[in-house]
Amino acid sequence: MAKRNGNNKTFYVNSSTAKTLASYLMHKGLDSNSIETVLACSLDDLNDVEHRIPMHHYHALWTLALNYTKEPSLALSLGSKPFQDEMGLVGHIFFNNDTLNAALKQYERYYALVHEGMHIEVKTDAKFAYINYICDSEEAYSQTDMEYTLAISIYRAMLHIRDGIEIEHIYFQHSPPTYESSYNEVFPCPVRFNHAHCSIVFKKQYLDFKLPKRSLYLHQVLTHHIETLLKKIRPEETLTDKVINLVEKKLAKDNIDAEHIADKLCMSRHTLYRKLKQEGLSFHDLVDQVRKDKAFHYLDLNKRSLSEIAFLLGFSELSAFSRAFKRWTGISPAKYIKQNVKS
Repeated sequence: MAKRNGNNKTFYVNSSTAKTLASYLMHKGLDSNSIETVLACSLDDLNDVEHRIPMHHYHALWTLALNYTKEPSLALSLGSKPFQDEMGLVGHIFFNNDTLNAALKQYERYYALVHEGMHIEVKTDAKFAYINYICDSEEAYSQTDMEYTLAISIYRAMLHIRDGIEIEHIYFQHSPPTYESSYNEVFPCPVRFNHAHCSIVFKKQYLDFKLPKRSLYLHQVLTHHIETLLKKIRPEETLTDKVINLVEKKLAKDNIDAEHIADKLCMSRHTLYRKLKQEGLSFHDLVDQVRKDKAFHYLDLNKRSLSEIAFLLGFSELSAFSRAFKRWTGISPAKYIKQNVKS
């Protein structure tokens, strides 16, 4: 099985936000050549609603914007008072659903078209619903991108769903910035930082809320179109690929249970084992391979302690991770860092 190394995978994002940000920067006087250099594409490319750009170029554009404007809270202000509010395809589908719950289910499915480096999970407990924005790699998290994403999500919810869905809390993954007071001007609820992931929290009862601007015809047309786009970016995803994606998302949160993975794929555990065998793999070996690849990824980044890495890989303690790593490589994680990773 080929090694899946997070360092070699390029994530893509839809260009709609980059287009808005580029337009704002030119409005502020920045020349187009500077923007095109950072994005590694022409501004005309951004007019294509299906155009996608590498995630690191998109993050670099936010860095350019902050440096040029000297506005640290730029993402919050652009999200809450859009310069050019051109809603993307996923957004149009969202607001043409019947209920908020149906909209969120499609949002989960189609978010890869918005940002490949992240995924959405909608969770509920006895009282609240949580829209969780979860990074699939450390590099995927951008403070400015998440500020903009949550700010414009709240703006559009208030604009298109006028009959009072009240937001209870907003959570951010990053630490409080020096401009923390700006968050209170943007979000109509308490904001918390240093959370496991970014989240929007509201009362569970609102999931049954009927969306007021629904067009059944438009929803059907847009859904058909976006399913075609989804197949383009995931043309031949094997069962192995699907299992790897699910395992990667579960590593640090739960025990990796074949029954749970099989349920997510709408099959029995026996069927999962049988189909993986047809692709030349066992479930246990696949989980082991994912842990191995992620271990190299985290060690090469050299940004976390060995105990943190052990937790992120789903090991109960550091010693278990060390034994597994020695089985994979013949050396300990500490020795690997000493021999291969630059400080």
